[in-house]
Amino acid sequence: MKIIQNITSNPFAQVSLLIATFGGLLADSIYGKEGFADTTILATIFMLYAFYDEWKTHRIYGHDILPVPIVISVDDDKSTEIIFNSIVEEIEKDKKYKGLKNNLEKYFNISSDMLTFKYNGDIYEEARLISFFQIIKYQLNEINKRIGHRVQFHIAYLRRPGVGFVVGGMFRTDGIVVYQNNDHTGGFDKVATVNTRQYKEKIENYEKFDIDRSEAHKEKSDDNLLILLQISSHNISESSESLKKFSNKIRITSKGNGTIGFDEDWVRYAQEIYNVINGCKEEYKNITIVHSMPEAIAVMVGMALENYWNIDIYQYHASQYKKLINLQSVVYSFKNC
Repeated sequence: MKIIQNITSNPFAQVSLLIATFGGLLADSIYGKEGFADTTILATIFMLYAFYDEWKTHRIYGHDILPVPIVISVDDDKSTEIIFNSIVEEIEKDKKYKGLKNNLEKYFNISSDMLTFKYNGDIYEEARLISFFQIIKYQLNEINKRIGHRVQFHIAYLRRPGVGFVVGGMFRTDGIVVYQNNDHTGGFDKVATVNTRQYKEKIENYEKFDIDRSEAHKEKSDDNLLILLQISSHNISESSESLKKFSNKIRITSKGNGTIGFDEDWVRYAQEIYNVINGCKEEYKNITIVHSMPEAIAVMVGMALENYWNIDIYQYHASQYKKLINLQSVVYSFKNC
């Protein structure tokens, strides 16, 4: 990104050119040489400020960590454009990122169309859903190519948590800001900033969850495990027909009242869930997750799992839990992205 190449699109430079072109002629005809000189000085001041403005922007967009909003909507009617603009407004509260949307397009040729994704199809149509993921993955790779590793993705995802596991697996495990839909305000609140891989580290004590392993080895000859992940207020129905085939179970149940406060440590929730799953991967050949949880937690857990494990994700559908996708199957589809 070069200052000279972008100076012509700077609004202060454009004003300078207008003053120099038309103001100079008008001032010369009315006030003579003195008017022309004054106009030249004014045009020069505007042009100098334009260079200063471009230098400031170049310093931010050429060297600093750059926030990039990403909106992914699955099976939801909300406008991705409205959500995108709300995330941009949140980022622009830091005044140095004012004009973020225009500057991403101006300096990196990254339009909002590259940053918003909407899926309205059947989420159980696996080939179509994976194609949707491939499009997102391709665009993320393009963004990284154009900006480099300075990018900090700001992710707003809604509405199916089961899909959120896969969404999280498409992002690296640091330099991420995660937002959660707020049903009370209709907007999105920032709930987590992940700057290191620390949340994948082993923990000794569980602060956010009660872990019930009483049925973890109910059938020792069975290498299948069902993990029941309960955070939200609506309870998982273990009597569902599709869950009866599982003998070995681990229940991860939030110690809270069915909701997570927006001011709580959401990263800690994801860290504890990851620790439980990570402790099972060597012992069981197949792991299945059923859940009642916020989308942002699913995204963060997906970031930790990175779509490399043989894990089936089930989603509640028509009074039953139905297999949505296997995380490994998604990774294989990304090889050519």
